[in-house]
Amino acid sequence: MKTLLAFLICGFAAGSVLAQDKPCAPKRHAKLPAITELSYHRARKKLLAAGWQPWQTKSFNDSGIDPDISNGNGRLFWRKGYVEVESCAGTGVAACSFLFTDAYGNRLRVTTAGEELPRRKNYALVTGFRFACD
Repeated sequence: MKTLLAFLICGFAAGSVLAQDKPCAPKRHAKLPAITELSYHRARKKLLAAGWQPWQTKSFNDSGIDPDISNGNGRLFWRKGYVEVESCAGTGVAACSFLFTDAYGNRLRVTTAGEELPRRKNYALVTGFRFACD
């Protein structure tokens, strides 16, 4: 009996974990342009043209002290008016994430890597994107 109960509990836990890993694919969404490997600035323009709108992730009052965007490229993106910046890492590949929404209420998370050094013409590149259902 204990073995059966343990098996059922483990099976339920594994099923819950697998259910969270399922891809989120809404039936209707704004067009998804090819943005991978573009600079974030170019990718953002393409997303806006396709109907995606920046989703403001932080309050203007707290943006200067918010640890999610006060590291790495976060401050630079925020100062440019990119209110969709969600978080940026201050180490490693300088990864950042950004959120957009469309007319259907879907959210799209865009990720980048690379340092923003405009004087050297070095820009963070889009590494991927996915629908955010969490």
